[in-house]
Amino acid sequence: MTNKQNKQTILIAGATGNIGGGAAVALAKRGARVVLLGRFPDKLRIRMNLVRIALSEAQIDYQDTDIAMLVVDFSDMGSVKQAAVEAMNRFPMINGLILSVGVLIQKGPNILPSGHEVMFATNVMGPFLFTQLLLKRMQQSDGLVLHVIKKSYKEIDWEDLESISNHNTDTAYNRTKTCNRVIAAELARRYSGKISSVAFNPTFIIDKSDPELAKRWPSGLMGLIWRLATALLAKPPTIAGEPIANLVLSYQDRRAINGAMFKLDKRIEKPDKAMNDEVLGKRLWDELVLLTGLMAE
Repeated sequence: MTNKQNKQTILIAGATGNIGGGAAVALAKRGARVVLLGRFPDKLRIRMNLVRIALSEAQIDYQDTDIAMLVVDFSDMGSVKQAAVEAMNRFPMINGLILSVGVLIQKGPNILPSGHEVMFATNVMGPFLFTQLLLKRMQQSDGLVLHVIKKSYKEIDWEDLESISNHNTDTAYNRTKTCNRVIAAELARRYSGKISSVAFNPTFIIDKSDPELAKRWPSGLMGLIWRLATALLAKPPTIAGEPIANLVLSYQDRRAINGAMFKLDKRIEKPDKAMNDEVLGKRLWDELVLLTGLMAE
């Protein structure tokens, strides 16, 4: 067991989801202090209890402070800023940040009071802003940012970055996940030698025992497809959790994996179109700085 002085503090955005939840258990079992981030306090408390149960079943001792929660709404930049301040106040050292935020909302575009589209704000803007606000703290520990991504690629439409004017749910969602890959690579380039950034493809992960699973499926034919895919193809959260824990905790020199993409525990050597385009990376980064209000701070 990692002793208290050497215990790494890992923040997990999207901790109430399948991938984030699997990562929380795997990291906690290896002695990390896990901080679960999410929008709903009740769901965070349930997830915290599930982590405690997993540790108890594995007969692993832990302190109450080893499992914490932080409420944040990634679609609301004010909430993101407040959460970043709270994280800085509560955690003197932040060794890792897992960004497993990925909402898919039907019947859009769904416009927030801020004027932003909810999927783009939640999946792209919020995680980007939160990361930026924690960068100085993470540099103190050679921190690692792990971006959970999706394999599919969707061209970024600079005239309609948030998929508002010409909205298709799948296209809009896949575009946000492409943005995650682009930012993972751009962060690696800009902060090389200070922190490390990797992209992680978890494959198809679903907790089939989740009592609320059916509520998340879309209606009609798409819902039927999701049900069949879940029954035939989905893997349990541990399949993603273990390799995430390996990436976050196993490398003494995280620079060895900076800028890399992984599919579970396999490093992908084939060049990635989204991650290798430096012009694309710089442009998206600059756009997000403006959209999130970082320029004004």
